[in-house]
Amino acid sequence: MAPRQRSLSSRPEDSFESSESLLAQEQQKKAIAAAAPPTLNQTEADVARDQHDYFNLVALACIVFSTSLNYSFPWLQYVGGHFWEMWATTLLYFFLDLMWVSLVPICVKSPGVIVKHHIVAMMYLIGPIAYPEYRWFMGAILSVEINTWFLICRRLVYRNYYSPSSNDSTNVLLPVVQLVVSAMFYITWISIRCYLYPSYLFMFLRMADDRIRETGVFFHKEMIFITVHTALCALNIKWTYDLFTPIIKRWLGIGPKQMVVQNGL
Repeated sequence: MAPRQRSLSSRPEDSFESSESLLAQEQQKKAIAAAAPPTLNQTEADVARDQHDYFNLVALACIVFSTSLNYSFPWLQYVGGHFWEMWATTLLYFFLDLMWVSLVPICVKSPGVIVKHHIVAMMYLIGPIAYPEYRWFMGAILSVEINTWFLICRRLVYRNYYSPSSNDSTNVLLPVVQLVVSAMFYITWISIRCYLYPSYLFMFLRMADDRIRETGVFFHKEMIFITVHTALCALNIKWTYDLFTPIIKRWLGIGPKQMVVQNGL
């Protein structure tokens, strides 16, 4: 019987070449996957959050606009000609958003915190009604909504950039928009939440001290709103810690290597 011929495919050199080819293909796939931006899978919570974010973009813009009507530019001097429009717009927003978050809690990261924040904020709105002489504070306090607007806009830009449906032309433009929005977000966060709000708290305390010295009475009803403002400052401290802790850890090399935009407040 003739000896069995070895198959050509079983030659060692062919097997080696085949392995090299498979390895090259695998490396090419990994390179393509690494070069492509990560995509975000849409979940029910993502859809609910995006719908809530779009509502906030419009609603907060209305608050900022109604607030700006009470100032003279460019000196930003409070004139108060449209106080009631500002007050009603703000109250309506907090009420609607409170209902939204209560009915659809998955639309935000921390629904309990947001509900408490909105209740405190609506309590704060009693102040300028009960004490008209302090109405000029309201516009300055509402300036925080500028930062909230950039926070939401930043999150939407980020998600749209990494969305599977984003096309090449969009991907060229969005990084620039993302850079500008992120810069404005951090600038307004530090200047308003970390500086302006504590500054007004100390201003309130100085005014309370002056009032006590003038009257000899240690408690006045309007001082209740100092407690309300203190609660809002405490929330800002918490949110600032949550925002900057991952960034600092990343700088120190002990946190995530890539920047992550959280689902938000």
